[in-house]
Amino acid sequence: MDPLCGWCYGNSTNTQKLYEKYKNLIDFEILPAGMWIGTNARKQSKQMAQFIKKHDPQVQQTTGTEFGKAYFEFIENENIILDSEVPSRAIVSVKKLWVSQSIPFAIEVQKARYWYGKDLNSDETYLSICDTLGLDKVDFLKTFHSETIKKETQETFVLAQQYASSYPTLLAEKERKIYILEQGYASFETITKQIDLLYLLN
Repeated sequence: MDPLCGWCYGNSTNTQKLYEKYKNLIDFEILPAGMWIGTNARKQSKQMAQFIKKHDPQVQQTTGTEFGKAYFEFIENENIILDSEVPSRAIVSVKKLWVSQSIPFAIEVQKARYWYGKDLNSDETYLSICDTLGLDKVDFLKTFHSETIKKETQETFVLAQQYASSYPTLLAEKERKIYILEQGYASFETITKQIDLLYLLN
C-alpha cells in the first residue's frame, strides 16, 4: 500500500474488517511502497485536484469507502507537497515501536488525509493519531525523526517493491509460499473466502 494512493484508502475498509476478523489467527504486516518519493514527490495542483475530483468518487462507488468533504477542499491547496516518505516513515515508526498497532495506525493515517483533509507532512497529524490510539507521543517523535527509521523506511520501500508493482496488493504467506489475494480491489467476501480456503479456517 501507499498512504497517498486513493485506491489504497478505498481498500482501507476491507483492511480494517480483515484485521478485526483474523488478527487473532493470522499475523498481519503492512509495507508502505513509496509511490511518490524523491524526484517523484509533487505539489498539489489545480490539474491534480480536477483529476482527483473525477477519479475518487469512482473509487468510493466501487469500494464503498467514503471520501470526506474536508479532503476535497484540502486538495485545492497548492502549497502541499505530496511525499510518500513522510507518512510511510510514520507507519514504519509505529511498526517498530508497537507492531500490534501498525495496521490501526496506517488506517488512521489514510483517514487523516482522505476523510479529515489533514496534511501528512505535519507532525501534529500523527500526534493526534497517537492520542486516538493511546500511543506515547514522545517515543513516536523520537523514532519518527531518527536517522535509523529513515533508513528503515527506505529499506521497506525496496522490500515492498519486490512483492508488488501496483497498489493495493494483499498477499498471504503459507509454508514459505506467497499467494496473491488481491491486486487492485476485491470484495471483502471474495478475500475472506480465499483466506479461509488457504488457511483451512472453515
